Amino acid sequence: MRRCSIAAIAAGVLAACSGPPAPPQQPVPFSHKVHAGDNRIGCLMCHVYAERSPVAGVPSMARCAGCHRFVGQDKPAVQQVMQASTEGKPIEWLQIYRLPDHVFFTHERHLAVGLVCTSCHGEVAAMEVMTQVSPLTMGWCVDCHRSRQAPIDCLTCHK
Repeated sequence: MRRCSIAAIAAGVLAACSGPPAPPQQPVPFSHKVHAGDNRIGCLMCHVYAERSPVAGVPSMARCAGCHRFVGQDKPAVQQVMQASTEGKPIEWLQIYRLPDHVFFTHERHLAVGLVCTSCHGEVAAMEVMTQVSPLTMGWCVDCHRSRQAPIDCLTCHK
């Protein structure tokens, strides 16, 4: 048993020291800098579920096509998005942020208390390629909760 706990601790330390993972290569190039930065499209315009559910979600193909019917039609990435939309095929975006299954997190609660997206996701409006900024470790989350006088009991995040 002692060997297992030492191995688990070592794995946790290594994961914490290695920092956030490198971003995956998305199936279609997407720039948050262009969308959120240059064009000032707010996070909730595309991530519509964030205010009312645990996940922020990715925009539907219809939402993307709604804007791109009029904008950027000459760009190859936009053409890929429009073709997928026309064919009724979703683009399989790769997830950037992932929490362990034993952690319960909801964007809804965090937004309801006034946190802004940049608190955890960093300056997304400046990111050409979306990368994970925050480590999302238990210690990182607990530190944030403590600094905001939010609950830190186990059942707040673990179900």
